[in-house]
Parts: sequence; C-alpha cells; structure tokens
Amino acid sequence: MDRSIDLDKDFEKLNPWVQKSIKLFNETSYLDKIGRIYDYSPGEQDEIEEDLRRKIRTAHNNRNDSELIRLLSQLGKFPYDEPFWFLLKNMDGFIEKNPQQVERITQNLYRLTDLELVETIESESKLNQQTGPMFETWLKSNFEIKSIDQFKESEQGIIILGENEEVGEKFIKEDLKQTVSKRPDLVAKVDNRYVIGEAKWIGGSGGNQNKSVSEVLSFCSKTRGSVLRIGIVDGYPWATKKSGRLINNKICVRVQESTYNLMSALLLEEYFKTILN
Repeated sequence: MDRSIDLDKDFEKLNPWVQKSIKLFNETSYLDKIGRIYDYSPGEQDEIEEDLRRKIRTAHNNRNDSELIRLLSQLGKFPYDEPFWFLLKNMDGFIEKNPQQVERITQNLYRLTDLELVETIESESKLNQQTGPMFETWLKSNFEIKSIDQFKESEQGIIILGENEEVGEKFIKEDLKQTVSKRPDLVAKVDNRYVIGEAKWIGGSGGNQNKSVSEVLSFCSKTRGSVLRIGIVDGYPWATKKSGRLINNKICVRVQESTYNLMSALLLEEYFKTILN
C-alpha cells in the first residue's frame, strides 16, 4: 500500500500518539513490556531434516536460549502458537532487545523434552488468544475500578468502569448517547471527561488482522459529542522497517497514517494524564 507520508522526512506529521507508539516499538524492549499485558502461555503439543533436528535437540539439552531461538527461526513453523514469534523472528534486533520474552518462550519450550520439542514442530498447537480478557485484567490491576454509580458520581482522577457487558453497553448507549455494537474494551472517566476505546493485539499481517484494524478505525470514526474515542493497538502495526527497508503493509500504513488517537496500551496512562484538569 502506498504511503502518503514520508516517515523519514515528515514523521512529525503523524498523529502524536502514533509517533509515540512507533518509537516505543522500535526503540525499547517493546515485547517485554507489552508481555505484561498480553501474557500468553503455550497450550498443547505437534518432524525436520536430521542435522537441524540434532542441533535443536543439542541446544535444548544445553539450555542454550539464544542458539535454540536462532535454530527455530530457520523453520517455517514454531512448536506452538506463539503470538510474539512473528515479530521476534522478522523484526531486526527484536531477539536481542527483548531478552525477557526470549527467556519466557524458551522456558515454555523447556517444558517439553528435546524429543517432544522436535516432534511438535510439524503441527500447530492451539493457544487461547482472547486478548480482551487479558486487557481487562491488566486494567483492573493498574487503575482504579468503580461500579456504575461510583463511576457516574466521580469527578476527579482516572477511573475505569468495572461493570459487565450488559451494564456497560447500556450506559454507553443511554447515558453517553454513543453508537456502539457492544461494550467497548475500555470505558474510562478522567475527571469529567469520558473515554471509550477498543483494544486489539495484532501479531502479524493478513486477513483477520486487517479486519481487526478496520474494527478499530470504524470505532474511532464514530466520535461524537464530548466523549473521546481511542484505538488501543499493539503489535505489528507499529513496525516501520525491516532490514532497512520501509514496510508498506496495508495494516501498518492504515494505522500509522490514521488521524485518530491510536496508541499502544503502554501509553494509556500517559494519555489519561494529558486530559486531567
């Protein structure tokens, strides 16, 4: 997809929260940080050229994390459905910059014997990828959660609505007069300002991932009145370059050139603080 903004020359033309998210992705241990929100664990179990098989088993038995990850990155499949693997394998320097995630992944691999590991590589394991509940759990552990009555009465600070789907959706539609198809992943109040948002983890490119981006952009496009709408996007959409070449994937371009307030969940508290009275 063609870009309309030259990232090298006109980076500052991007939405400020998009800029911050791209920098966070490219300049920090991004996966280690986002892994505190989207805490994936492997699910179940799944054969290769003999020399490579032997090397993988040796690295596994020696608990050589970096060598094991290097060998597995040569394969078309990973032993289990790991959401962070696409980025670790394909983004320059990500293996070196995210040691906590490398350690987490190898510890998961060490739960298998060396023989079990090589036998699982040809099949794909299933993994619970319900990112919504993970995001909700993170919200509850990092922000103040209130019931609907407390939420309405509050006029100071940063609070999150903790009610269920039905109560939350009713409040959004009837009290805030907002058009939504379901309760948003985020329903917050910052002093007297209401903020609602949709949260998505997008681990790579392709069909369902593009659908998720479309859902976030559509949600943000319905901003009306004084209620603020944001898109909480994490993963591949913040990638800009691979091997020194600009990434022009449709998902990345659509997110990065959007004028809506799209941002990593890691920036959520900073965003809230900008609208405090």
